[in-house]
Amino acid sequence: MKILVIGSWGMLGRDLVSQLSNLSVPGSLPVEIIAANHGHVDITNGSNTSAFIAQIKPDVIVNCAAFTNVDACETRISEAFAVNATGAKNIAQAGKESGARVIHISTDYVFDGTRNEPYSETDQPNPLSVYGKSKLEGELAIQEISDTYAIIRTAWLYGPYKKNFVTTVLDLGRKNRSVSVVTDQCGCPTYTADLSYAIGSIISRNLRGLYHVTNAGTCSRYEWAKKIFALTGEQVSVLPLKAADYKRAAAVPQNSSLDCTKYTTASGHKMRPWQEALEEYLRLCNDQAAN
Repeated sequence: MKILVIGSWGMLGRDLVSQLSNLSVPGSLPVEIIAANHGHVDITNGSNTSAFIAQIKPDVIVNCAAFTNVDACETRISEAFAVNATGAKNIAQAGKESGARVIHISTDYVFDGTRNEPYSETDQPNPLSVYGKSKLEGELAIQEISDTYAIIRTAWLYGPYKKNFVTTVLDLGRKNRSVSVVTDQCGCPTYTADLSYAIGSIISRNLRGLYHVTNAGTCSRYEWAKKIFALTGEQVSVLPLKAADYKRAAAVPQNSSLDCTKYTTASGHKMRPWQEALEEYLRLCNDQAAN
């Protein structure tokens, strides 16, 4: 089985390439991973995307490429839609032409956050930001074009290959000995290594459709920050802040927690609690710093 990972130099993509290299697919030949980034293929260009995928002839395409700077999307609107919407559409079309399954990574930000419970796959999207709107448009394009897709909505990603909420909070805390974090935005912190394993499970089980996949449990960003410093043992004051007092360009959902029951039932794999994943990630960071 040949798996093409587009966006392979991103935070998720790098973890995914590593994880999939150990994937075992029942009844399949050994897995071959092709890692591609924007230097190999311009997903905003349909003919370039089709030609590249026709040349590779993958069995599966995993699209990790995205414009994920939520605030920057508010002013770079055309770029956000070119990558997140048109790019997804071009990959789906090229996948259909070449007979490849498409696995697409989407986001919790397709929801408006007004629900008091975690969102399921059947809940109606209503994105607040340009980022969320562009990602939803990408989802809809894939669903219209492809018959063999799997769309994975995830949330609050962090991992070893890129600056993220965890590293930002740690850096600020160590510098200032205090950090202010919003208390009224809730979601599901998700470790890229765990999401990568889940993507492998979706590929090996040939799952299709729309799935929510995050680490188990929900917390506020304030609670997440408190846990980070509790696990590192650092004496940093975490100060509560209301989202209304934290000025940013994009409107983001207050509650973007995702219900992952559908994925658990279909795959037989339950994602571990976010606290356990965070502890492993911080231990990895500590080991890397020591070396």
